[in-house]
Amino acid sequence: MRNTASVWCLIVCTALLWGAWKISSSAENPTPPALQLWPFSRRAPAKSPNAPAPQSGPAARPSVSAAPDTRPTPPASASATAAPVNLPPEPMPDIRVALLPKAQKSVNLEVSQSFTVREIGTEKILQRSEKIGNTIVSATAQGLRIGKKDWPHSKLEIVPSQSPGVWIEGHQYRGTVRLYRLSGNQVFAVNVLPLEDYVASVVDSEMPSAFPEQARQAQAVIARTYALYQRAAVERGALADLQASTKSQKYLGYQYRDGKKLLAGESEASRKIAAATRGQVCQFRGREFCTYYCAVCGGSTVRGTDFFADAAPPLKSVPCEFCREARLYRWQAEISRTDFQQALAPWLKEKGQPHSVVKTVSLTRKTSGQSGYPEFDLRDGRQTLRITGPELRQYLGPLGLYSPRFSITDRGQTLEFHGQGHGHGIGLCQWGARGQALAGRSCQQILQHYYPGMTLAVHTWK
Repeated sequence: MRNTASVWCLIVCTALLWGAWKISSSAENPTPPALQLWPFSRRAPAKSPNAPAPQSGPAARPSVSAAPDTRPTPPASASATAAPVNLPPEPMPDIRVALLPKAQKSVNLEVSQSFTVREIGTEKILQRSEKIGNTIVSATAQGLRIGKKDWPHSKLEIVPSQSPGVWIEGHQYRGTVRLYRLSGNQVFAVNVLPLEDYVASVVDSEMPSAFPEQARQAQAVIARTYALYQRAAVERGALADLQASTKSQKYLGYQYRDGKKLLAGESEASRKIAAATRGQVCQFRGREFCTYYCAVCGGSTVRGTDFFADAAPPLKSVPCEFCREARLYRWQAEISRTDFQQALAPWLKEKGQPHSVVKTVSLTRKTSGQSGYPEFDLRDGRQTLRITGPELRQYLGPLGLYSPRFSITDRGQTLEFHGQGHGHGIGLCQWGARGQALAGRSCQQILQHYYPGMTLAVHTWK
């Protein structure tokens, strides 16, 4: 009987052990909860709202619900960027830069290398010379005078044996310098140099060397694009493609004198930036467009068509909170009524009201959303004249108006201006590019933020 009980006990225990093993084996490979797919210290990232929809077909996988992600979604402009478009090989163009705002009675010339003089448009050498110190160039009734020598030519080109070699008004330039005699016995000076040498100087002339590399690369790309656009758009017969001032883009040349100091107009760093972006340009529908840019946009850029007739579609208004560290992100100025009246005298004369005395100034049109400029009504007690923010800045800029976007508060004897940004506010914001680069964005991502819809293309120079 004891043996029978032992046998039944053994059977029952074996059955129990087999059942337990069966249950445990069926639990080895269940579908795990989504959270278990990640380490305990990390959550599964939520799907970005900018991510593409899942592909249909074998590559598509069923979605698995995940715990909510508290991390911020990366901005759209920080997403993957398209590969640049490579353009067919072509010779690198020269750029012609007007070195002075307008023709002058005389120009200071210096050449630090041996050089030749030739008439523009020919290869015929008129004279070979050793280097010369500071020499006055002036116009005569028959042509040009360089120092004590008269030339019966109205257009001459100074070609140094080594570049950089030619100085004009305390600035030394790469390439050659052309001298023109214009009407009124005036002299006009133009620097002709390879595009990439020009870009290397503009990078340092327009943007501080302390700015991050990706911001300076973006500056190089838009400077190159701007130059090529202006070169193609310039009127037939024009003597220059661009000006050396901010009327085009700032160009200081190779080096320049500031009192007793000798300062660099370009640097090894800017030459590396130009080389790293060599040939890169912004295009829209296969063509360069005018890549306007500003120093500080003040929180949002302005739609290009609000100010420039040739503004391309990529010059849209975009938000920009990356320039907050700029000194002129917000600014304030006070202008006395007397100074206000005197500064606006040319504008009032142009409007046929030279004797009008402005008594009140009121805002009639605010900035619309993230674009546009304000407009104001000026009243003299009898009539009302409307003036725009850009027009006011044109006449009042020297009195402390840094941009065309501002409000005006009447304080009795003074007018108080509260403004945002520095410059017209269109296109790339230089301080915003700095902020984006510090945040980890690439040159191309910065460009696509400020010029949405643009394509990055690369010229291959022969």
